[in-house]
Amino acid sequence: MTPMGGKFQVFLESVEPLIRQLREPAEVVRAIEPHLHQLVSEDDWLEDSYRQAIPSKAYAQYLLHRPKDHAFSVVSFVWNPGQGSPIHDHCTWGVIGQLEGEEEEGRFRLTEQGLERTSIVVSRPGNISHVYPPHRDIHQILNRTATRTISIHIYGGDIGSQRRHVYDPLNGKTSPFVSGYDNP
Repeated sequence: MTPMGGKFQVFLESVEPLIRQLREPAEVVRAIEPHLHQLVSEDDWLEDSYRQAIPSKAYAQYLLHRPKDHAFSVVSFVWNPGQGSPIHDHCTWGVIGQLEGEEEEGRFRLTEQGLERTSIVVSRPGNISHVYPPHRDIHQILNRTATRTISIHIYGGDIGSQRRHVYDPLNGKTSPFVSGYDNP
């Protein structure tokens, strides 16, 4: 499944060898970041069907590419105005590039007392961030604007079928979830 051509195909051809060669999550995300930055620095490659918000949901999660062996997945997230995600983890590495609009990313860590917010970063078009376990994996994304936002994410494995966790903001207790995809 690869709905786009051109710039998106160049991105895939650049990152797939890195994903298959590098083993350490920190190395993988650092190697992918410049390629994702180049991709999200231009806004003319993502097809309209992967830019659509779903009014009944906080966000839409569209699978853009996943190789047959599910070694990685590339996803478009479309956030409704004033909406966001619960605090969650990924249980794999991930690189996030801001394509359209402005999103707030809150980072967290687990302590003996529960969850502790460690930082808040605002991402604008072209900005890149990353996640990977065990110490950079818990975050929350919020769209505090009055318009939709779009971010492009690449993850180790198939994030739509990955068993992950949502965190209770008061006590840090987890509940399992699998996100799935919203592709038509």
